Amino acid sequence: MATAPKDGKLIYHLTSIENLESIFRNGLLSRDGVHDFTDVADKQIIDLRQEKGLNNLVPFHFFAANPFDGAVQLAYPDKKFVFITIARTYARRNGFKVLTRHPLSLEDLTLLSYEDGINQIDWDKMSERNYSDSECKEICMAECLSDRAIGARDFFSISVKDEEDKRIVEDLRDRTVGKIGTFYVNVQEYNFKR
Repeated sequence: MATAPKDGKLIYHLTSIENLESIFRNGLLSRDGVHDFTDVADKQIIDLRQEKGLNNLVPFHFFAANPFDGAVQLAYPDKKFVFITIARTYARRNGFKVLTRHPLSLEDLTLLSYEDGINQIDWDKMSERNYSDSECKEICMAECLSDRAIGARDFFSISVKDEEDKRIVEDLRDRTVGKIGTFYVNVQEYNFKR
């Protein structure tokens, strides 16, 4: 049985495997901080995030394979994706902010401190993972946001679809970041649509 989102130890950022070399060299940057990358986000949503001042933050979700992740993977069936994970303890120590539901569904877009945000998320509703219920779907896309770049040495792990992707990511990691004292790569096929 899957861990309930409230009890999770990680936060998740979906990206194209094509972006990893730049991420390993420069860190995981906000949309405003990166200029040459494979963009898989919905343009209309990115424009709205820009209007709300969110494109200068690095977004994470509280579990993998949420509605955003599924929609992106379905929109780009020929792309390979990975989940970069960060420990929630790292997010707390480094002052990440929290939005308790999808930011575009919030009238008052107040970024909460990590602790306040964690305490205000409706974890019971999120645990339902009922994406046909719009309220549940919006809560499942709550975000944890960093206002600074995150270096690859601070990643907890990278999750991939299969052994082939694992070899690609490990080789790239070993060539750019180094193998000692860095994140591990694990296969978690169930988080991927392809």
